[in-house]
Amino acid sequence: MSPLTAGVVGAVVGAAVGAAAVALSDEKNRKEIGKKFNEFKKDGQKVISDLKGKIEDVKSGAGDKIEEARKDLKKKL
Repeated sequence: MSPLTAGVVGAVVGAAVGAAAVALSDEKNRKEIGKKFNEFKKDGQKVISDLKGKIEDVKSGAGDKIEEARKDLKKKL
């Protein structure tokens, strides 16, 4: 990475950190960010739970299909 690019990236990251520090210095902003974080966390947990349920459904359905195929094969033999 060139020194110029590194300098620009450093300045952008520094500005972002500075803006975040200013926003977090206000208690109202911290509480709002905390609420949003908790909402995202709950939403993420719900998505994961839904995905786990769907995966179990697919696994169960696949197991049933495999068993049906075994039975059909035994009948044909």
